[in-house]
Amino acid sequence: MSEKNTKDRFGTGVKRIYFVLCGILGWFLLKDIISHAECLNGEYSDLCWMRYGEDELSGTIVTHLVMFLVTIPFYYIIRWVYLGFKK
Repeated sequence: MSEKNTKDRFGTGVKRIYFVLCGILGWFLLKDIISHAECLNGEYSDLCWMRYGEDELSGTIVTHLVMFLVTIPFYYIIRWVYLGFKK
């Protein structure tokens, strides 16, 4: 097996791991948004601020969206570092 083929396989593996981890993060953030919505619609909706810090669902959605979008620059940073070592 040539060294070039091994490096390409390593890059593909890192990319797959990154996307799986981002998918898991997105799943947890979406689950938390759903939990917040259920809390607001539940019988103790006035106590939701104790867990989420705010009573508005839109604030939680925006916060989680920003948290997920921060992962995009990490992909390009990892890719930039990988391509720098590839040459």
